[in-house]
Amino acid sequence: MRINVQAIRMAMADAGVGVNQLAKMAGISQGTAVRYATKGGNGSAPTFYKIGRALNVRPSSLVLPMD
Repeated sequence: MRINVQAIRMAMADAGVGVNQLAKMAGISQGTAVRYATKGGNGSAPTFYKIGRALNVRPSSLVLPMD
């Protein structure tokens, strides 16, 4: 699953949190939070779930649509 960086950044803005706060809230490493929020690439379902739950959004909204 491809990371939708823009969706994650928007959800972070809506929640008023930065990358460090996201890492703590989601129970993920700071490096993982930085990658999901800035660099993109491929992500795992469990991490999408943790981030979605922390930001109070559907995890699927953080995934880029398949081509």
